[in-house]
Amino acid sequence: MTIAFLLFIVAPFLVVSWISVIRTSNSMTDEIGRTTLQLVNQNHVTIEKTLSSVNDKSLTFMDNHFFSNMKQYSFWTGVETLGQISEADSILESWSSDGTEYTLYMKNVDGRQTPFDTMYKERGFKYFGEYMTGLPDWAMHAMEQGGGAGVRHISLPGGGKTIGFMRSIQNPKSYSESIGLLVVTKLEVLLTRDLVSVQLPEHAGLYLFNAQDELLMKAGPDSAALSEIPEEARRGTSGFYFAKEGDGKWLYAFSRKPAYDTTLVYKIPYDSITGNQSALLVTLMALSALYLVFVLAFVLYLLRIVVKPLVRLVTITKLYEPGKSLDIGNEPLRADEFGILYGAFLKMTKRLDQSFEDNYGMQIKQKEYELSMLHSQITPHLLYNTLDSIYWYALDSGNTDVGEMVKDLSKLLRIGLSKGRTMITIGEELEHVQAYSRLQMKRYPDTFEVEWDIDEKLLAYTTPKVIMQPLVENAIFHGVSTMDGEGVLRICIRRGDGDELLLIVEDNGFLPVDMERLAAIVRGDASDKGYGIRNVHQRVQLHYGEAYGLRYEAREGGGLRAVIHLPLKPTIKPQD
Repeated sequence: MTIAFLLFIVAPFLVVSWISVIRTSNSMTDEIGRTTLQLVNQNHVTIEKTLSSVNDKSLTFMDNHFFSNMKQYSFWTGVETLGQISEADSILESWSSDGTEYTLYMKNVDGRQTPFDTMYKERGFKYFGEYMTGLPDWAMHAMEQGGGAGVRHISLPGGGKTIGFMRSIQNPKSYSESIGLLVVTKLEVLLTRDLVSVQLPEHAGLYLFNAQDELLMKAGPDSAALSEIPEEARRGTSGFYFAKEGDGKWLYAFSRKPAYDTTLVYKIPYDSITGNQSALLVTLMALSALYLVFVLAFVLYLLRIVVKPLVRLVTITKLYEPGKSLDIGNEPLRADEFGILYGAFLKMTKRLDQSFEDNYGMQIKQKEYELSMLHSQITPHLLYNTLDSIYWYALDSGNTDVGEMVKDLSKLLRIGLSKGRTMITIGEELEHVQAYSRLQMKRYPDTFEVEWDIDEKLLAYTTPKVIMQPLVENAIFHGVSTMDGEGVLRICIRRGDGDELLLIVEDNGFLPVDMERLAAIVRGDASDKGYGIRNVHQRVQLHYGEAYGLRYEAREGGGLRAVIHLPLKPTIKPQD
């Protein structure tokens, strides 16, 4: 009867397995396509990161030399002498540290007379005519993008081709006007590393195209144009497609990224991936059937000797909770393997209970340590920025008001250190941020003004110290520092809904802000920037829990509003 039972179970399994061979084959084909598509997407993400690093570096260059420093802007738009050309070339050469080369095309609006025609230089600083005379077609196209970035195949003045990343430079005084073009050439040095990092089968190819369908890079035996790839493999943003070409079958997997309008295509021979797929499936099916017979026989054996002790062990397992005592009686342990397993389980519960208590104590100490570390890190950050402001202001003003600035700096240090305290009153926090605001108003004279909206009844409540200064710093440097007297910084301390305290810092800055990126910085999802605001958010939550913290929101009419949510906590006076 046992043999008949086994045959009754195994026979349908074998029949179903044979019927499933074709479906399994199709499923494996789709899985191969999806897996290859994942590889294409991952490779494309790596390429996009490389392009993003070049993009970030180019933005940093333009910010340092055009938008944040009008003295540098005047230099680049006024290059005329041989010494100035040499200095400009040296600056561009200093940015060419990763194998790439930087070239800057500037519109000669004022008709500067240079000692020679700079357009014949291979790289470095170059002038072109007011109506873009002398520019190649690719450069004229890039100038028309209005600040957008692109990747093109370009010809070098000395012959040969290279891959270039280019971005037009807008006039800081009139963003609708393009005054130059920054070109980073020899990107193939960086992109080749990303392409060759993927090992593909023989006769497979990798192809990278730009928005103009130019073949930027390839890895593999043959070249290809985007128009030669099947139409089905060129639709949408990403996907895969199987196509028959000649006597063979090919897998096309493609990924299209809108950030820099690039398309990455893999072309792989289908046979090089699948091999002897059908034979492998049949073999696995036969082995599965034999394994099933063995498992069924073993189950019959286990049913006779294992079920009862296992039921008992499972019952105890369900009842057990770490940290709570478990009543298991005084029944002696069996001498076989299950007795050993049962005894080991009891020992494990005791160790787990002890670990549970130890872990609870460690978590408390960890929270205290994190609070201490976060506080110790914010003070140097404040000192460096404040001293830097005093330094520049001293240079600009001839040291006439240094005394007042040092007085404010002294207040910053006194409140920031607070004799080792981590909590101070709202009044002290207000004094701290007022001192910092006065310093920055001297650093940026006639640039912005500060409005105060303070509920005097809240000054006796407590707050983690130095949490408003980083928000004011960001509002000044990223919002109103370049507004030439039109900037307004508003600082508000008021009571929110219920027992909630709101500390608000808002500005009327006009620069666009990526709110999703800013929220990711506050949450800690993006750790490369924004240490100051992330530190504020973490310290508030470590003190009061996840219901409180920092959030940013767009301000009507332009600008940003930073809001810190705190619970109302009165000052606790130390006992004598």
